[in-house]
Amino acid sequence: MIASTLVNPAGGLRYHVRAARYSRKLWQPFRWAVGEWLLGWNPPETTLVIVGPSGGYNLQPFLFERFERVVALEPDPVARYLFKRRLSRAPLERHPSLEMLSEDHLLAEPERLVTLLEERQACVLFSNVLGQLPVLLDTAEPEAPALARIRRAIARMIEGRSWASFHDRVSGELRPALEGPIHADGRLTDAQILQAFYGEADSAQTGKAPPEPPRELQDHLTEGLFPEALPHIYFSWELEPSVYHLIEGVRAVRAPQG
Repeated sequence: MIASTLVNPAGGLRYHVRAARYSRKLWQPFRWAVGEWLLGWNPPETTLVIVGPSGGYNLQPFLFERFERVVALEPDPVARYLFKRRLSRAPLERHPSLEMLSEDHLLAEPERLVTLLEERQACVLFSNVLGQLPVLLDTAEPEAPALARIRRAIARMIEGRSWASFHDRVSGELRPALEGPIHADGRLTDAQILQAFYGEADSAQTGKAPPEPPRELQDHLTEGLFPEALPHIYFSWELEPSVYHLIEGVRAVRAPQG
């Protein structure tokens, strides 16, 4: 089990090596932009469940001081150690209690995460993990049964609680045309993504069929995970030289009780 997490195709040792090489330079604009966005997320819950924090490379520690308790779901033992150390050393006014869980609560039995959130009365942050589901589940099919099961479970997870997610929308060697975060009133369609960030013509204007995504771009199959009518935000992340990820963010805060 430990060996499989260390060579995880969506993370593992390769990701930690990338972080050591590029997090201070290439990742810094993305890290600060996500931090600013999460700073505007103010859930009333006092417990946060964070899914897939890795070593916390792209998470600003000040996010956590608003919570009394943080429960981190992370199977990678190296990532658990680094995340715990990073949080303990952060100059926060208040450090939350931290619980690290290595057991799967997403891939094989996503219903376990529903139960965990209910038991802890927690809000949830999906930390750049849901765009990796096709790799983790070894599927390229948007309607794969395992993906459909996770979508159904997420619909239950977010009902009646605060939640946020930032995740890969597309990735590849094409640099998306945005210098800073781009806000949208709702989730952009594939055609809008291509037009806004990759210079493809709008099919509504040309009268032609929507363009196929360029071969250089990988679709991370995140459609249907969250309500599309909510405001979304888009970030550019240069993972390593000439490898770019277009990151999509969406969030909600639980309605006041009573």
